[in-house]
Amino acid sequence: MDDDGSRRFVMLFARHERDLYRYVLTLLPSPADAEDVVQEAAAALWQNFGGFDPGRPFLPWACRFAYHQVLNFRRRQRTHRRLFSDAVVEALAVEWPADSEGADARREALDGCLGKLPPGDRDLVRLRYAAEDDVTALAGRTGQTANALYKSLQRIRKSLMDCVTRTLAEER
Repeated sequence: MDDDGSRRFVMLFARHERDLYRYVLTLLPSPADAEDVVQEAAAALWQNFGGFDPGRPFLPWACRFAYHQVLNFRRRQRTHRRLFSDAVVEALAVEWPADSEGADARREALDGCLGKLPPGDRDLVRLRYAAEDDVTALAGRTGQTANALYKSLQRIRKSLMDCVTRTLAEER
């Protein structure tokens, strides 16, 4: 690949890497596994970039490679317990591109809704999801029982979902 091709690949991959990761994460339950698969997909994309049609969108092309890397990963992991059957993974892979079109609007609405939460609720969400603490560890740190924490998080998620739904409805 020449320098222009290399530069084009790096620009396209950098622009779409987060979306590609989110796609792979819908197919694999572990963020660490998803990161590994995205790296494998990046190598496959790099090797096959000469066959990419610049007149077509990059992300769907990259997702096809990532999907095959997910299948390869799942074959290597056959001895481990799997969360999804192959049929479910295939259905998710097909459904994701259609669902991803509104993802940016939903993400912006969620950011706005997170900003509207009371500070304690916002901190709880950040501790649970940004720091990726499990509920048991978080319960110990906050002095709540795990059951109480689950209920609080459920209430906050419902509030966020209602807010996002209202925000998106207002934008239409």
